[in-house]
Amino acid sequence: MNRALLLKEWREHRGAWLLLNILLGLLLFMLFLAEKVTPEKGSLFELLQTPALILSSVGALFAGHRLVVREYGQRTQLFLEALPLSRTRILATKLVLGTAVLLLPLAATLLLLWSMVSAHQDVTGRFLLILSLRAATPVLLGWSFFALAGLLGRYRNPLYLFLAIAAFAADQLTEFDLSKAGPFSLLGADFAFERHRIPWGDLIGCWALTGVAVMLCFGLILYRDGTLAELFSQRMSHREKVFIACVFVGLTMVISMMDKAKQRDPFALHDAEQTRVKESAVQVASGVGFPRERAQALAERLAEELLAMSEYLGLERIPAVAVLPIRELDADVFQRAKLEKADGVVVRANLAAPDFDSRAFEAFLFREVLIQVSEGVVLREERQWLLDGFTTWWAHRSKQEERLSARAAVASRDDFNFRGWLALRERLGPCLSGALAARGVQALNTRLGEPSFRTLMQRTLAQPPGTGLWGLWNEPRLASLLREQNGFSEEELLRLWSEALREDRERHAKELERLAGMEPSLTLVPESAETFRLEHSLQAKEATALPARYALLHHKLKPFENEVAPHELSRQDTAPSANGARLPLGLARGDRWLFVVQMDSEALGCPIRLLAERREIR
Repeated sequence: MNRALLLKEWREHRGAWLLLNILLGLLLFMLFLAEKVTPEKGSLFELLQTPALILSSVGALFAGHRLVVREYGQRTQLFLEALPLSRTRILATKLVLGTAVLLLPLAATLLLLWSMVSAHQDVTGRFLLILSLRAATPVLLGWSFFALAGLLGRYRNPLYLFLAIAAFAADQLTEFDLSKAGPFSLLGADFAFERHRIPWGDLIGCWALTGVAVMLCFGLILYRDGTLAELFSQRMSHREKVFIACVFVGLTMVISMMDKAKQRDPFALHDAEQTRVKESAVQVASGVGFPRERAQALAERLAEELLAMSEYLGLERIPAVAVLPIRELDADVFQRAKLEKADGVVVRANLAAPDFDSRAFEAFLFREVLIQVSEGVVLREERQWLLDGFTTWWAHRSKQEERLSARAAVASRDDFNFRGWLALRERLGPCLSGALAARGVQALNTRLGEPSFRTLMQRTLAQPPGTGLWGLWNEPRLASLLREQNGFSEEELLRLWSEALREDRERHAKELERLAGMEPSLTLVPESAETFRLEHSLQAKEATALPARYALLHHKLKPFENEVAPHELSRQDTAPSANGARLPLGLARGDRWLFVVQMDSEALGCPIRLLAERREIR
């Protein structure tokens, strides 16, 4: 790079760069003041999301216009090319300068937040590295894209429009969720909370796109001595405008036709007992140990409950529901099937098992129905505890069983954070986490009253006006919805929730004392330089009575796997002994596993997870 060229760019654009930093500083200051007055965020590092979003979009567009579009549009690059400077050096200078202009305020923001948080919270170097990568990568991708678009000259606006239409079509016509891919995933809901897992998949994808965009930039300016880039900088002809308009009209018609073709037929289960709910079928198949009479009774009960829930939440439709009996699953494990060419909710359960819990199954089914109806919107981690709690509460609303209180007491024996619900549900399991969340829903119901509570459930669990990126943009935050209910806040909700759980723990203190006296352990023992074995045990403190058997659940994690469904866990049942037991599997160095130690509780009617941890074999 040439020092004179850098000084030229600095003199020409320093006023714009200063204005950009002033606007970012004012925005961050207002966000900080708003957080001080009405705290909504679980971590102050969430404030870094907004500058990253702005710099990767508006900031990158602004830098691209100043450094590339303005230069080529006014033909001043022709003067630079007449000097003893190569085109490669000129473009490299602009790319490096744009990167510095966009990343410096981002780095300053991160350092400021780190200095504020580190005073009262431990911030590891790995966490700062993850934050830096997740914030800087979208900015680099945005800058490289807008630099490339600037070199396309008169075709850059059609490119923006085409990409917007393509993103809308992919979001609406396919199962691909843009909000969970690439830069959208990096700046997602777990941005300020993921402290250990580096999202290599999204990072590598963004880096690859950035590299491709940079190579295309150099290709454009080097092709035929830069005449192609100079040609693109000229005004668009009338013929080109008509052609591009026709292309976009054709794309719109094709997308409209594909949207109509996307509607799939509801799933139909032949030779099953059926009941209708809002023009949809609730189908329950019979099987060994589960005769047609029981299947018909279950279909009628599920139809009645689904109809009541749809009216309560104001759902316009209910998907087709099919229930299949299967003897291979444990009584407390339920499974949903993935449908390729049909629409509906198909689940499997061991309906004939003696200890089958019909209410737990109904809560699972109601949850899957709401996920299907909302097209996955209710799976936002912010409201997943509300989804689990409402479905459990709804399944038990006619009769609040005593063991639901016992489950909530056991689930709350350790501190919990409902903002990190996915990790909490993995630690507790679906049964205990559902009971814990149901206590929070009950606290909401008591505090708000039935009309306001029902309105809140409709706005958070029923299908929003839009889905995909547009729905995500317009989707209100749970904290905002709570404040609309007479100034109710998450802090007050947590206080009422904790009071209800404290009463549960006092009522079931003996069970908690028994659990506190159990010590599960997992030990990795090396067998070679690359292989290990896992030894596990369940010991008791003093005179604590151990269960007759306990189970070790295990699952080998995929490279980027987040949540593990209960039916994916393999199981080894073992009797407690002084020598412990061994998992009959070899573990290789570098693999990641989820291990769960749990015991069945007859009093609670569901398993209790004594230990749940993800471990990398080292």
